[in-house]
Amino acid sequence: MTEKVRDQQISYDLYTPFGPRIMKSSVPQNIIDIMNSKANDILKDDDKSKELDYSQNLAGNVKKEVALSLGEVKSLETIVNKLVTEYILKTVGNQFNPEKTNMSYTSWVVSQYAGDFNPVHIHDSQLSGVLFLKLPPNYEEEYRREDHYPSVGCLEFVGSVPNTFSKHSWMCKPIIGDLYLFPSWLLHQVYPFRSEGERRSMAFNIHLRSKVPGTDVGKGIDK
Repeated sequence: MTEKVRDQQISYDLYTPFGPRIMKSSVPQNIIDIMNSKANDILKDDDKSKELDYSQNLAGNVKKEVALSLGEVKSLETIVNKLVTEYILKTVGNQFNPEKTNMSYTSWVVSQYAGDFNPVHIHDSQLSGVLFLKLPPNYEEEYRREDHYPSVGCLEFVGSVPNTFSKHSWMCKPIIGDLYLFPSWLLHQVYPFRSEGERRSMAFNIHLRSKVPGTDVGKGIDK
């Protein structure tokens, strides 16, 4: 099932390929350019890369994974805040009150090269997201050659074991500017590729805490 929403501020699609909602949106190119510039400042500096190394917290077999805050680009943070709020309202309705909720992020840049991959894993938060920032120059050509099971460099969400009458996974081809939001418990993985060049993404976790002591943010967010 797909639900499309368009307004003057944000637009997104909501997918339910096998149960949990997955939100897909897009980020303007000028914001992507700013994020890439900030990521370049870290990734091209060995000292900064070591200082901000985030790989020990992650599951991936990846060359470089470095911390980079969403708050570095306020316009991106604003977009993500709106998308997260929309996602939760669509999921739990009036059980969620944005004005009574603290929202915080942990975020990092994943810099992948030929052969790098992320095995099946989950995240330790309530919601998670990924934003595609960069692709190898010849990625499209490599993807088109995969006529049997196109998966090179793709993000795949995995819902359950295969069975006869229900879909159990959903493959997402990376496109620069595309952003996905999903429940942190949802299994997912990233396939390797062979092209020369960098596949770059920003991953993030969203942490939600009620401002009212003794109350939940909203039952059903993680279901």
